[in-house]
Amino acid sequence: MTNVYTLKDINNKSDCSFRGVGQRLGGANEQEIKEKLYSALKSKAEINDLSEKLVDKYNEREKEFENKASQLIASTTKVRSQLISERKSHTESQRELEAKYTAEIQSLKSKIKTLKREGTLARKASSADKTKILSLETKVRELEGKLDDLKLEQVLHDSNAVGGMIEDPAQSDRKEIDSLWLELERVKEDLNSKEYKIECMEKGIEATHEITSREIDALYSARSKLMEKNRSLRDQLELEKNNKVDPQPPPMNDSSQLGPEGTPSTLNPSQIISVGGAEAVPLLATTPIVTSSSIPPMLIYSILTLVLITIICFMARKWWNSRNKDDRPAWATVHASNHPI
Repeated sequence: MTNVYTLKDINNKSDCSFRGVGQRLGGANEQEIKEKLYSALKSKAEINDLSEKLVDKYNEREKEFENKASQLIASTTKVRSQLISERKSHTESQRELEAKYTAEIQSLKSKIKTLKREGTLARKASSADKTKILSLETKVRELEGKLDDLKLEQVLHDSNAVGGMIEDPAQSDRKEIDSLWLELERVKEDLNSKEYKIECMEKGIEATHEITSREIDALYSARSKLMEKNRSLRDQLELEKNNKVDPQPPPMNDSSQLGPEGTPSTLNPSQIISVGGAEAVPLLATTPIVTSSSIPPMLIYSILTLVLITIICFMARKWWNSRNKDDRPAWATVHASNHPI
């Protein structure tokens, strides 16, 4: 059986001989073993140098990763605080807008009640005027009947006067006829003015009702749009809140972060964005600022319309009265010519 010698035994022998054994390796084998030993030692030194370099590089990458992780945590904290402040400001603005619209709705409701009350009073006044108109029409018919009777009596009296049966009519009958004509004209004027006034009041009530309905529709439409906008904004904020993920502390010695040569791989920018969201979600761009300047000019328009209708009614009545006054002398002349004394 051959003797087995290790490399340690060979390395300890400076004269390439084995003590206590009494044998010596051949020259070719000894030289080959020495070359292999030197190459192994050289490879070991290179491996040690490479290992030190890899450890230094790994430590450097680990420090960079820790710095980036701390920056990412700080950015996430900043984004969270900004989101909270934006949510608070949005809630406050929403409350202010709701309070403002509630106050406007209450004021419009009170105005609607006032307008309804005025419309009821106007209807009552118009019904009273209609009753008065009916009484005036009855009086007109009575006066017309009296006038017809007087005309018939005058015709009979004239025919009798021509035949020489009776004397000329008295002056009091002529005055009574003139007074009846004047009273009839006055009643007709009053009747026409009342009818025109009722017509103007009905038109004003219809216009006011239409304008008020338009204002109410516009206000409810604006309120529904605001509620829809606030609802969408609230959903968007909830979605952003759900998308925010707290960053986990990165493992220091995770082999999955190493590259093909055992070096830690560089961070993926998409992973940074998906974890923090600071670079992918600009809050100022996604969070709208709700502002409103919703003071409708319909109220001013309705007031101006009512004033204009009142002025038109007043001018029309004044014109009608002046026209009737201008027509009275011509009628008196015609009546005197048709009925000579």
